[in-house]
Amino acid sequence: MIILDKQYVSRELREYLAESRVPVLRNEAALAAAPEGTFNLVSDEEADALLARGDRIYTSCENSLSWVLRHAPDQGLQKGIALCKDKAAFRSMLSSIYPDFLFREVSVDELEDIDFSGLKTPFVLKPSVGFFSVGVYTIFNEKDWKKALEDIRLHSGDWKKEYDESVVANTRFILEQYIGGEEYAVDFYYDGEGKAVIVNIFHHEFASADDVSDRLYCSGASIIREHLQPFTDFFNRMNEKMGARNLPIHLELRVDGGRIIPIEANPLRFAGWCLTDLSLHAYGFLTYDYFLHNVRPDWDSLLKGKEDNIYSFIVLNPPTCLKPSDVFNYDRLCASFHNVMELRRIDYHTGPVFGFLFTETPASDRAELDHILRSDLTEYLD
Repeated sequence: MIILDKQYVSRELREYLAESRVPVLRNEAALAAAPEGTFNLVSDEEADALLARGDRIYTSCENSLSWVLRHAPDQGLQKGIALCKDKAAFRSMLSSIYPDFLFREVSVDELEDIDFSGLKTPFVLKPSVGFFSVGVYTIFNEKDWKKALEDIRLHSGDWKKEYDESVVANTRFILEQYIGGEEYAVDFYYDGEGKAVIVNIFHHEFASADDVSDRLYCSGASIIREHLQPFTDFFNRMNEKMGARNLPIHLELRVDGGRIIPIEANPLRFAGWCLTDLSLHAYGFLTYDYFLHNVRPDWDSLLKGKEDNIYSFIVLNPPTCLKPSDVFNYDRLCASFHNVMELRRIDYHTGPVFGFLFTETPASDRAELDHILRSDLTEYLD
């Protein structure tokens, strides 16, 4: 079963649900996504019966977590969701694996009273429950600290309006040591036996050390092959603490000198804002279909012939100087790439981004990726 949310429903997901007849919870988002009769809609009562018999459940956005927590009879599933969403609980769970990792949870009121001189930099400040880099700050000095506190004061109310409390909470924050190394985002699920099955690996690239944006995610044969087994082994070790079954997770982590350190885990979904669809463009399969039907990717076959390309997902986040009269030139943007596999436009007058771009780039010539990573996108405004 799948639960849709108004946050974002891609065309590919709509087409999949229409063709597969996978049960979809009847809610406002499902009714808005397609005309009545397009999806196999089920009521709350019918959904309860599906969950009671052990059917797998996937959500397109974490705003649906509160519904699942109210309805799912599987206590193991509820435990897995709770451990993933509460970053402090997640860190505590991993403390036996990383006893030297420093973190501290505080209330939003306590932030103002913290003596910065007693903190060891660099560190990361973020909500205990969060999503999509919302409220995440990398702190290198006291100026960064003051700027972060001011931003929280100004915008935490907006987060509450935009996201459900189960997705982003603005009452408690974590201060945790800065994790070095290269960052990766992984879509995987625990099967019925609690074994990890990876369906996506992305290299999350940044423009600088203090960049926390979601601009560029890259995948490719070399990335998958290098990290598939080490990540799988680590997730299996992690599940010795969680005990999760039939649970999809999007997890962000860093690799530093061969050491795998999780940043955060997001349960019951794969990569948000349609990033997970990169698997379709790059490798020809839908991650949520593989999860719902317990399919393990045959990576040897899927990666054949993909060695020379980089497959990217690009978030077109607007510059801070954007004016209401500005017009984004999508054609000019697309002309700057070797191969645009898909452009997904978003109404940036009402949404947080211009859209999303899926691209294929020769691994031998990645200048276009380096450029878009650092661009503030003003060059594409008319």
